[in-house]
Amino acid sequence: MITVFIKVISIFLMIGVGYLACKTGALPQESNKYLVNLLLDITTPFMVIAAFATQEMNPDKAMQTRQVFIGTLIFFAAEFLISYIVMRLLRYEPASDRGVLMCIMTAVNNGFMGFPISKAVFGNEYFFLMVISNVVLKFYLYSGAIWQMNYGHAKSHQTLRDLLHPLMNNAIYATVIGLVILIAGIKLPEPIISFSSMIGDATVPVSMIVVGISLANADLRKLLKDRKLMITCLANVLLMPLLTLAVVYRLPLPDPVKLILVLNAALPCSVVCVAVAKKEGRNSELLAAGTTITTFFSVFTLPAFSILLTKLFI
Repeated sequence: MITVFIKVISIFLMIGVGYLACKTGALPQESNKYLVNLLLDITTPFMVIAAFATQEMNPDKAMQTRQVFIGTLIFFAAEFLISYIVMRLLRYEPASDRGVLMCIMTAVNNGFMGFPISKAVFGNEYFFLMVISNVVLKFYLYSGAIWQMNYGHAKSHQTLRDLLHPLMNNAIYATVIGLVILIAGIKLPEPIISFSSMIGDATVPVSMIVVGISLANADLRKLLKDRKLMITCLANVLLMPLLTLAVVYRLPLPDPVKLILVLNAALPCSVVCVAVAKKEGRNSELLAAGTTITTFFSVFTLPAFSILLTKLFI
């Protein structure tokens, strides 16, 4: 337990490095664009390849992969319904922004936050399952999230090309390659695995530094005054993971599957949703505020959930 606590605290202290680097001018806000590109195009794909190359496919692994994939699909379907109910109870005004708040409750940042935490705290076996969960998230972000944002509006026209284009990126390519390596039982040479691991290991600190830079430029004092937005954000980081834990705890699922499903639910709102909201002509500023607040809250809630999940499922 002490080891897990030290790992979790060490990861979240990296957010402080990014925060201070931005405040002192060592890494200005503009640097986030390049750090994100580094993450998406280079370090994360290498981390995915290394994780898949060190796994061995067996009946248990195949079963866990299917369970996480199906479980994540059910998770998003359930959160759709829960977010709708919460919005009806809150009666948020203006009503045109209710879909945006539904998205804040449902979307999870299992790329920038889920990948480094599952990798650094729980290891490659759990990181592999988080990658499987991320595949489902990608489809949600460019289909279900758009439907949510347009709640109460005329639905925007989405072609098949619009839905598939965002899925064409290096992280998805690496996932496909990794699955081929895993399923086919291909053994990569040790120097390639070692090189991929070293490059991929940069994902953890860079991801946390990106989060720190983002928080450094947020006016949290102003954002925290919106009571209904606060309720929405707390639903994201507390209600959703606690409900998920209550459901999966009694289910006949392997412990690694339970852990990943709950950890996934505990993650803050995905930053990708802000870009999607801008494209859809919705209130991207409100979504950015929700992303910032849930990320800020997760600095406290994610370490707690990580330690709890370790005690329950490891």
